[in-house]
Amino acid sequence: MQGKEVKRVIEIRNETQESAEIYLSGNIVDDETGGLISMFYDNDTGYQWPEKTRKQLDGLRGKDLTIYINSDGGSVPAGVAMANMIARHDGHTTAIVEGWCCSIATQIFFSADTRKIPTNAYLMIHKPAVWSTGGNADDLRKEADVLDIIQQGLEAVYKKAALAHVTDDEIRTMVDRETWLTGTQAAQFFDVETVEAANIAACIGSTKRMKNIPVNLHAVPETETAAVCHPAAGQDDKEKRRIDAVKDGKARAEIAVALAKGAMI
Repeated sequence: MQGKEVKRVIEIRNETQESAEIYLSGNIVDDETGGLISMFYDNDTGYQWPEKTRKQLDGLRGKDLTIYINSDGGSVPAGVAMANMIARHDGHTTAIVEGWCCSIATQIFFSADTRKIPTNAYLMIHKPAVWSTGGNADDLRKEADVLDIIQQGLEAVYKKAALAHVTDDEIRTMVDRETWLTGTQAAQFFDVETVEAANIAACIGSTKRMKNIPVNLHAVPETETAAVCHPAAGQDDKEKRRIDAVKDGKARAEIAVALAKGAMI
């Protein structure tokens, strides 16, 4: 596809000679899927991938970064790559959870030098999973072994960020059970700083692959969150064209194929 201009929502803000802010929200996908999103969507907001992060960090070398996270996770390899990029950044990094930080997004959160979370925000950690598994019994057993190895790597990051009194067994149990933690609870297990909570309405996105979701995230009536969760009436032509592009059958099919090829979350 040629001549398609991708309009990106500003994700680097308040940049100065010494510092900048990065906003990391939405689904974490691999580079192939990210390329398809850039090709078919009018903007790529709501999706993050390694190459996109690398380009952002390349332009901010030597600067202190504040990284705001609001993500339900996504691709394990992509998230680990993004976390390692942030860990290698040659300026001080501070990660702040804005709403929730789930699954592989927590690896990005813990990769920062300083971690902050409001008392009413959430962390969620769980076992890695594969949603596109196929093959015979031997293939499935091998897949399970690989997932166990991946879990060990994820747990190593949590153990490094844990407070001194937290045992390895406690970390393993939290991962095995899929554990949700408020900011206050997270500070009881991990080296994080809690910050004052804001008055917000709970508006959650896709939860198809999540369990044990805190009850209060379901408590806000749809009518109270409609203005935030759903497009407003009277959108301009540009927004309507964006929605039409999202609904385009070919785009969705291509992206679905890419996601299915590596749907390890």
